[in-house]
Amino acid sequence: MKTLIASTAALVVAATANAGITTYADATFDLFDNGLDNLDIASVSVTNTATDITFAVTTRGFQNWTKYMIFLDTDPTGGTTTNAWSRPVILSGSSIERFIGSWVDQPSNNSQLVSYTGGNWDWGNYTTLTNSVSGNTVSWTMSLASLGLSIGQTFGFDVATSGGGNDPGVDHLSRNDPATSGWGDPSTAGAFLQYTVVPAPGALALLGLAGLAGSRRRR
Repeated sequence: MKTLIASTAALVVAATANAGITTYADATFDLFDNGLDNLDIASVSVTNTATDITFAVTTRGFQNWTKYMIFLDTDPTGGTTTNAWSRPVILSGSSIERFIGSWVDQPSNNSQLVSYTGGNWDWGNYTTLTNSVSGNTVSWTMSLASLGLSIGQTFGFDVATSGGGNDPGVDHLSRNDPATSGWGDPSTAGAFLQYTVVPAPGALALLGLAGLAGSRRRR
């Protein structure tokens, strides 16, 4: 009976390792300059474990001067329409509480997670992350707690690509048409996408099985 219980526990751990991936497709060739294939978002995938969440952005091409911005609306009652990089981006009525800005021309410590608290972006307590690059896909993994999220919570988000300096979002996941008319003009986001932090498939059923095995042992 001890062997049965140990096996059941292992299955629970395996089942809770990852929830299913949600992929959000974006139109390609929807930029003011379609030669900028490294800024043309093709899709964004989001997945979570019991403790972490991962965003993966795939673009039509890749260049290491690309900048990435993730706008996160994790609290429906608060937030700001600005962003921590002060980029010329119009959020079209959405407000955000957390912002991730990232670049890929540095091998590590190349991403900043900043929270909006007390009416300001809290640069005194920002978190440094390291992204992962695989072909045309760049991904970030962080704890749910760092975003103020928990299992079952739904939040809104948008992703944009950009260049350096004070450039706008050249492509926004939330838009299937040009988000800006050029480098010197602000970009405008569309309606934010929604993601629900979910438990791993089958985890509850396996936990029930573990409980059944435990009750059998106690008899």
